[in-house]
Amino acid sequence: MSRSFYFSALLFSLSCTFSFITVEELRASVVISQYVETNSGTTPKGIEIWNPTANPIDFSVTSLDVLKGTNGGTPVSDFTLNTGTLAAGDVWVIGTSDIGTYLDNTFGTGVKNFSEEGFQFNGDDSLTVQLGGVLVDVFGTPGSDPGSAWSGGGVSTANQNIQILNGITTGTTTAWTDPSTRFETVSTAPSGSGGLSGFGVAPVPEPSTLALAGLGIAVAGLAARRRRLAAASKIAA
Repeated sequence: MSRSFYFSALLFSLSCTFSFITVEELRASVVISQYVETNSGTTPKGIEIWNPTANPIDFSVTSLDVLKGTNGGTPVSDFTLNTGTLAAGDVWVIGTSDIGTYLDNTFGTGVKNFSEEGFQFNGDDSLTVQLGGVLVDVFGTPGSDPGSAWSGGGVSTANQNIQILNGITTGTTTAWTDPSTRFETVSTAPSGSGGLSGFGVAPVPEPSTLALAGLGIAVAGLAARRRRLAAASKIAA
């Protein structure tokens, strides 16, 4: 067997290894890090998506979908993001135009990732997020109507701006009824002055989380190297 064929086969093996993304990796890629449902009128309403990983997410390759379950109904697509790249550790805000105005006024025009979407969800509507068609995060309890909102520990999915708790760095595929298990209240008057505080600011993972992430990347790299070597050995045989 010629050396040129051997190296061509090895390069092909490398490309296949690095292009393959597991379901587990997708599920660890994004999380709803902030949510707002207005206390007055119809806006502001929106969510913030956080990429806690060490790798960027290209939405033109792996699209992000937000599905809404209205009044206990089955979640259906409400918004799709299929352009742009979310950098490692950064956030992307999706919501009504007043949230975009807040981000521009606070951080500078166009500085923060923002997609305008006229969300009409209320506190009793569940949300689910899919990345590349894979469920990565659940907000509330799909298929169940809580009445006016899911609430607990002073945290509510209605009339509040809430943000993810420190130490939580992944989404959940399990429905919940108490938002205080994952979120804390930022403001109970999101339509007022300072009511959108926190949007556009990425959470800061705990040092232990960063260490575990680094260990996971190292282990994944070692496993990938072993797979490549094994593939090369089979070709050379």
